[in-house]
This record gives sequence, structure tokens and C-alpha cells, in this order.
Amino acid sequence: MEFIKKTIIEKINSYNKISLFFHEVPDFDALGACYGLKRFIKDIAPEKEVKIIGLDIIDDFFSKGFFEFDHTHVGNSFISQSLGIILDTANEQRVWTNRHRYCKELIRIDHHPQVESIANIEWIDPTYPATCQMIAELLFDWNSKYVLSPTAMYLYAGIVTDTGRFLHSNTNPSTLTIAGKLLNTGFNRQSINDALYLRNYKQLKFDSYVISKIVFLKNKKFAYAVLGKKSFDRYDIDVRMSMVQILNNIEGVEVWMSCYYDKTKKSWRGSLRSRELPINQIAEKHNGGGHKLAAGFTLRNKREIKQIKKEVIQYLQQVQKVY
Repeated sequence: MEFIKKTIIEKINSYNKISLFFHEVPDFDALGACYGLKRFIKDIAPEKEVKIIGLDIIDDFFSKGFFEFDHTHVGNSFISQSLGIILDTANEQRVWTNRHRYCKELIRIDHHPQVESIANIEWIDPTYPATCQMIAELLFDWNSKYVLSPTAMYLYAGIVTDTGRFLHSNTNPSTLTIAGKLLNTGFNRQSINDALYLRNYKQLKFDSYVISKIVFLKNKKFAYAVLGKKSFDRYDIDVRMSMVQILNNIEGVEVWMSCYYDKTKKSWRGSLRSRELPINQIAEKHNGGGHKLAAGFTLRNKREIKQIKKEVIQYLQQVQKVY
């Protein structure tokens, strides 16, 4: 690990132009890694040009009032002269804009299980709960003096979200150690909490709709919700997401799932979550994948939802026999 981190630092030092890439439908871990790394590089080497690619064509919804989106288009002429760094992205298909292919060289840093190689240098380690923790360790090893509060705030935000405020089982002692080091830089945590947890009334109404769609199967060990095609428009919700977090923490439920229609992709998409049982193998059968306890998928049609439900129930039955 020390060798790969040293190699990444040396490669970044060798370029004056750097392009940062995140995954489609970005979360705070993807954006936090990009913004944190950009801020650090600009602080330690002001002469370098660092661009986050795709902010000009992404919905402001994802900024949550926390990230400042620069809507200036970055041309391919810049990208083609740059080192590309892909962050928090499990496979090439999910790279936002797909313009990473124009880069001179590519680095990928990610905490998802590796399914393919897409970069010249790859640091892939699913034992980390968040890519932001990987970036934080890299930067503290690089030069801790330049891990200033703005950088630390972005990285802490990514760690907080991907660990579920340190409640998920993926949180480990090193996570808490690095979070403490980031907190010591003195940033205001309230800005993160406000961005993550303040919601307006129409969002609360939509949450209630999602709850009303929950169905329980297999003696209430499996819960799912399928959101209607017109539901987002009915509640005036601009960005379509699985809303699987609404099904979190239901007593007795071991596996939960939500599905929705993505009109931009013209396909049904969804998310699977589990308290302890690995479920990524089910998502992988349906054009998806992810972590053992958190995975996503894309379906050819709505009928395929019935097949996934069947597979989850069969899986729970098999597990029950084993234990």
C-alpha cells in the first residue's frame, strides 16, 4: 500500500494539468474526494491546473448547497494534456462524461470491489468504507501541513455519509482515527449536517409516499418499494434516485430494495441493501454491483423486478437453511 501511495504522489507531481472524475449520480464520497484532492493540490502546488470534469452538465441538486459547482465547460484540449484521476467509481461505464479516455494517463482510487481495470495505476481497496478515507490517508502521508480545514471538511463529509455517520459495520478503528485528524483542522461540522439532513416540505411528502409503497415478504425479512413512473413529477422532485435510505433500519428486515424509473436512461434502476448478508452477487446478475451490503442494478424492463424479488427470497431461504 505504501508503494502505491508513493507512486500516485510521484505521478501527480509530474503533471501540471490534472482532471478529476467522479461517478454518475454522485454522492458526498465521490464529490468530497474530488473537491478535497483538488483543494490540497492547489494548496501544495498553486501552479498546477486542477479541473473537476462534468460539473457543467450535472444537476445542482447534487451540490446540496455544500459543494460549489463550477459550470464552466472544460474542453477536451485540457483533458488530453492532463493526468486523469477517477475517484470512487467501480467500473468504466459509470464514469461521469466518459471523457477520461482523452487523458494522457489514468489513476483510479476506489473502495468498491474491483470488477475491471480501467487505469494505468489503480489503488482499489474494499476494506476502506469510503474513498475519502483513502484520499485523507494519502494526503496526510504526502504532507499533513497542507491538509487544511477546507480539504478536511470535504473528506470528512464523504466519510460521514459512506459510513452512515459511523453507524455502518464498515466503520473501522482507522476510520475513526482519520476522522479525528480531519476534525482537528477546525472546520465547521454544522455545514455538513445542514447539507445532508435539512429537507424541505415536498421532500418530506415524497418520503411519506415511499414509505406507503413498502411491501414486506419472507416473514418481513425482505422489504421493497417500487416507485411509480410519475411519482417524482407528482411530488415535484427534480432528480430521480432509488430512495432506498427510506427503508433503512426497519426492525426485523434483513434485506431491502427500492426501484424507480430513470427517464434519462429510459430504464428501471434500483438499489439493494442488507444488514449483514452479502447481496452484491444478486445485483451483479442484473447489470450492477457494488459493496457486499450495498449495491445497485439496472433492469431491461419492469418485469425483471419480479425476478430480483424471487432471487432475494431464494437467497434468504438458502441462508436460513445454513444457519
